[in-house]
Amino acid sequence: MKKLIRSSALVLLVGLAVAGCGADKQEKLSLNLDTFTSPSGNIGCIADDSMVRCDIAKHDWTVKPNPKCQLDWGNGLSVAGGPGRIVCAGDTTMNSGSALATDKINMVGPFECQSEGEDGMRCENMTTGHGFELSPERYDTF
Repeated sequence: MKKLIRSSALVLLVGLAVAGCGADKQEKLSLNLDTFTSPSGNIGCIADDSMVRCDIAKHDWTVKPNPKCQLDWGNGLSVAGGPGRIVCAGDTTMNSGSALATDKINMVGPFECQSEGEDGMRCENMTTGHGFELSPERYDTF
């Protein structure tokens, strides 16, 4: 009888340990949000199966003027099939959806976005490897 109780206790402990491992993985599960913001709300994004775009309200950097853009230039970045690029747009993605917590990954189609701290965003087309990083201090396209 003691062997049975010990075996049952061991099975229970192993089960709890495995369940605990699953809980950690659930925290990293990807979301499927078509609109989302950085935790601070300074960056707003939209995504679908063909592209992702993020605009930023407050930032310290500037971009070289683009005479071909007759709308707002340099307030956001986007990525589709090719390298990330600066957005020329007459609309905004600000105030779009709920905050993307720093421990979550947002997946829409081939695009993966993740908050970097309270006020940054990194988005990448996982098929092509192209994307962008955006924060008040800097931006980068790749």
